[in-house]
Amino acid sequence: MNTTALARPAASATSALLKISGLRLQLPQKEISALETADSVVKQDVQPHSIGWLQHARQRWPVYCLSQNLTLFDTVPAERRACVLLGAGNSFVGILCDDVSISQPSQNQPHELPPAMRLAQTPVLGLVATGDEGIACITSAEQLIAHVTRLAGM
Repeated sequence: MNTTALARPAASATSALLKISGLRLQLPQKEISALETADSVVKQDVQPHSIGWLQHARQRWPVYCLSQNLTLFDTVPAERRACVLLGAGNSFVGILCDDVSISQPSQNQPHELPPAMRLAQTPVLGLVATGDEGIACITSAEQLIAHVTRLAGM
């Protein structure tokens, strides 16, 4: 069996933990371009499968609501109170979350996905223990933007 070592972020890199129902997604904090309240999302003239948009860098960027299974919701659950605007290259996408927290670098070793979790086109790159909170799925803004773009058919 071949194993793939996951790259560890630089020791000084902080992480963001996005909480979506029972799902925890961890990505580098620097990949979050903006953090807004869910009430800041404009719900007029929305793109298909999005729930609204945010204004950033003089453009409108779609905002999506994901389930804990990483599928798109058409309606927003009441617990989605925060919106992160993720940036990768020249693309930005908003994701609604229940909560967002920032943490210092973890000393916990990231683990590759077990074979049963290695699904085609998953934005999950690996797993990491997050202390008392359990396990988080390691991802990146680039992976999440690509995933949501695929789901939305853009």
